[in-house]
Amino acid sequence: MRTNLPSLAVAGALAFAATAAYAAAGVVPVNLAPVTAEAARNRRPDERVRSGIDDMRAAIVANASLRTQAATDAARLAELGRTLEARVATMIACCTQDGVASRHLHMLLVEMADGIALMQGAAHADARRMGLLKVVQALNLYGTMFSHSGWRALDETLEVSVR
Repeated sequence: MRTNLPSLAVAGALAFAATAAYAAAGVVPVNLAPVTAEAARNRRPDERVRSGIDDMRAAIVANASLRTQAATDAARLAELGRTLEARVATMIACCTQDGVASRHLHMLLVEMADGIALMQGAAHADARRMGLLKVVQALNLYGTMFSHSGWRALDETLEVSVR
């Protein structure tokens, strides 16, 4: 695919001109991204999300042997995946607001869904266990990004390889 150099040159010239105009007027553009990201970190999710996250954490804790055994049973991981999948689907439906916090929550839920898909359908035991680790890490990241009272991070020391 060939790059359209004239359009790139025009876009660059416009960006330069806008920056020069701001500088000449004494106006310094402000990057608002860090402020909105920090606001998302202080957001308290609604009850459906908190309940779903708590249920997912409880399901993983109840299946702690899946996290510590070197040889993991594919059927047990798939069953845990089905339990987690139902919760993630419910929480994704909660991401209807247009805002930074909703986008962050949706991103974490998609990461969890990817891990759940690995838990349920990966051909190798290492990949199934990696899926569980991916869900655990996304849950822990949720705990740092959102104000969830009583949240406790899960242990991420999970031996992924069965060798």
